[in-house]
Amino acid sequence: MIETIYEERYRGEGLSPESAHFLSSWLMILFGLFILNTIASILSSEIIITSQDLLIVGNIISFIVSIAYGLILLKISSKEEKYRIAGYCFLVTSAADAIKLIQIAASGASEDVDFIAFGFIISLVSLIAELIGNYSEFTGHSNVLEGVDDELSEMWLRLWKLYIGSLIAMLCSIILAYVVGMLLIIGAVIVIFIVSIMKIVYIYQTSKALDEYNKRLRSEV
Repeated sequence: MIETIYEERYRGEGLSPESAHFLSSWLMILFGLFILNTIASILSSEIIITSQDLLIVGNIISFIVSIAYGLILLKISSKEEKYRIAGYCFLVTSAADAIKLIQIAASGASEDVDFIAFGFIISLVSLIAELIGNYSEFTGHSNVLEGVDDELSEMWLRLWKLYIGSLIAMLCSIILAYVVGMLLIIGAVIVIFIVSIMKIVYIYQTSKALDEYNKRLRSEV
């Protein structure tokens, strides 16, 4: 019975052992980088952090991690095309982090209308790149898991829906009345944080699933 369930869940139709091992190794590195990126996101959030020094540190970490994360996604895109789009999007967000650093350093000009408008445009571009990047990454993880772990593949797609739902709630909070809006913002931030934690867990599980798949195929040779 257990073997039947295992065979249904791990069909092994798409990846060679070499590809599975390659992806497993690099995804474990992404696992560590995303933990750093989550910490950096908290430190660079003006909603949470009021210290300018911590904001600078958070943006520096986010900038470095985003570049590394994007480059790794580009590297593993040879196995799944969706990772390529995600990699480029992470590089765009890293460029946005660099510009934010410059803006924080030039905070004396923060009351200038052009300065504020430019900051808004950069934030909008960063948000769009983050949306496309996360969708592509989540879909990429789901795709490589097809035939390896179909349940975890579906979990990645559900996680995307939860993520986009939290962002929609945050945007709606801007339109609604202040009190209700603040409650939605707090709720959306909590959900985004939960998504980040779930993503950390899923990346680890994806790496391990691919590693087990690789070992199983090699044992059958």
